[in-house]
Amino acid sequence: METNTVTFMFLARCKCCLNEGELQNLWEPYVFDGETEIYGEMLAECFSLSPQAEDHLQSIDMICNSCIKRLRDALSFRREVIASAQVLKEHQDKMLLHTTEKEDEVQSEKETDYQNIEYLDITEVSKDQSSDDNSRIDESLNPNRKMFKKEARKWPKKLPKEYRNKTYKQYSVAALKLAIDAVLDDRMTIAQASQTYGVPRKTVTAKIHAARNKKEEKDEEPNKLYEKEKHDKLIEEIKTILTYTNAVPYKSKASRYYCVYCSNGTGFEDGQDLRTHTRTKHVAERTAGIDQIMRPQWMNEVIKLDIHCLHCTICLTSIPNWNDMFRHLDEVHQIVLDEAYTRVIPYILNRELNCALCSESFTSYHYLDGHMNTHYSNYICYECGDIFLAASRLNKHIEIHQLGEYPCPGCGKVFKSKKYMRKHFDYIHNIEKKIKCYYCPERFFATFERHQHNLKMHKEQVKIMTCEVCGKTFDWPPYYTTHMRRIHRTEKNYKCNDCGKMFLTKYELNNHRVKHKNEKNYVCDVCSKQFKSKPGLSKHYQVSHV
Repeated sequence: METNTVTFMFLARCKCCLNEGELQNLWEPYVFDGETEIYGEMLAECFSLSPQAEDHLQSIDMICNSCIKRLRDALSFRREVIASAQVLKEHQDKMLLHTTEKEDEVQSEKETDYQNIEYLDITEVSKDQSSDDNSRIDESLNPNRKMFKKEARKWPKKLPKEYRNKTYKQYSVAALKLAIDAVLDDRMTIAQASQTYGVPRKTVTAKIHAARNKKEEKDEEPNKLYEKEKHDKLIEEIKTILTYTNAVPYKSKASRYYCVYCSNGTGFEDGQDLRTHTRTKHVAERTAGIDQIMRPQWMNEVIKLDIHCLHCTICLTSIPNWNDMFRHLDEVHQIVLDEAYTRVIPYILNRELNCALCSESFTSYHYLDGHMNTHYSNYICYECGDIFLAASRLNKHIEIHQLGEYPCPGCGKVFKSKKYMRKHFDYIHNIEKKIKCYYCPERFFATFERHQHNLKMHKEQVKIMTCEVCGKTFDWPPYYTTHMRRIHRTEKNYKCNDCGKMFLTKYELNNHRVKHKNEKNYVCDVCSKQFKSKPGLSKHYQVSHV
C-alpha cells in the first residue's frame, strides 16, 4: 500500500525539482531556436547522469519549463568552458615555443658579448689541455648533457602577448553588443547575427538567454510582489474560513479525494470517509498546515473545500449555502473576505453530486469539477472566450486551439491538434492497462474491471450504499447515482426544442439532440465509418475493433 502511494505522488512531477505544472517529456524531441533538443540527453551531457531511461519509464520522465531554461543555461556554460579549455590547450604549445626562442636569443646575445672580450694569450697546449679537462668534468657531472643538446625541444615557442587568444576571440565587445541588439530587436536570428558580426553562435545564444531572463525578471518584479501579497492574503482568508466553519480542504484526482494534510496522499472514494479522516487525524494541523499546503504559489492558486452540512463553529449557526457564509461572517463576526470569493472553490462531496453554487446534478465528479469553471472567470481563453478557475486548466484547454500537423507516432496519421493526436494514440495504439487498483499493484483496462476485481479480492474495502428512499443497496457509486437520477428524480427540466421531449439531465438532452442532426462529425480512425455522436463511435469501436 505504501509503495503504491509513493508511485502516485511522483508520476506527474518534474524529475529535477519535483514540481508539477507545465511539463515536457525528457525523451521526446522539441524544437527551440531552430535546433532539436532532447532534455534527457542534455541532462546526461551536462551532469553525467544515466543517458537513457528504461523503455517503460520514458513516458513518465518529465521536466518543467523552469528547469528547461536552467538546463539550457547550464549546458551552454559547460560547452563554453570546454571550448575555452580546448582552444587554450591548442595554443599552449605555440606560447611555450615563443618563450623558448626568446630565451635562446638572449643567450646568444650573451655569448656574442663574451666573444668580443679580449683574453690574455696562452699556449695552445694549455688551451687544449684545459678544454679537455673542462669537458671531462662536465661529462662526469652531467653525463646526459650531450643527449639534451641533440634532442629537439619538447614545447613550442610561446606567442607574443598581443597575438594570444587571437584565434579564439575574433570579435570585439562592440560587435557582441550589436549582435545581441539585432536579435533582441527581431531584426536578425541568432544564426544571422553570429555570421554578420563574427561572434560564435553559442556565445550569442548564451548572452541572449541571459539578457531575456534579466529583462523578464525586471519587468515581472512589481507584478510578482503584487501576486505574492494577494496569495498571502488568500492564505489568511483560508485560515479564517477553516477557523469559523467546519469546511474540509481536499485535493482530487481521477474521481478520488485526497487528504491535503497527509504527506503520503491518503485517498478516499467516499466524501464521508475523507471528512471523518480529516476531522479526527488532523485537528492540530487544520490551520497551521495551510501555509505548507499552498506552496508553491504558482501550483496552488486555488483550494477546494468540501462544505457538506456547512455551519459556523463559533456560534453554531447552520449555513445553507456558500454565499450565505460570506454574509454570515460579515454581518455576525465582522469578517470581510476578498480573495476567497474567486480562489476558494466549494464542493459538496455527497453520493449525489450537485454543484454547490447552482445545484445542477452530475453523474460523476469529473463532470462536476469541469462544470465549476463556468462559475469563475479567473482566466479567459483569448481564442474562444471560455472561462477557467485556474491557469493550469486554461493551459490545458489552449492545446485545442494550437492547430498544426501532428503525426501519430504509431501509424503516421496526421491530426490538426496535438490533443486529438494523443487521444488517438492512447485509444488505438497504446492499448495497455492504465486503471490501477487502489489496494494492490493489479492494473485493468476499465474502471468496471477494477470494480469486479475489488468485489473478488478486496471485498472488505467495498462500501455498500443504501438508497434512502426505497432501501435498495449498491456496491458501486455509478450504480447508486444512476438509480437516484432515473428512479427517484421526477423533475425533467431539460426540453428538446425540436420535438418537445423532456429529460432529467442536460447530458441526456444533448445525446437526444443528435437524432435531429443530419451531419456525422465523428469518424472511426480504423475503418473511417462516420457517426452522429461520440457514444455511437465508442460503441462501434468496442464491437468491431477490440
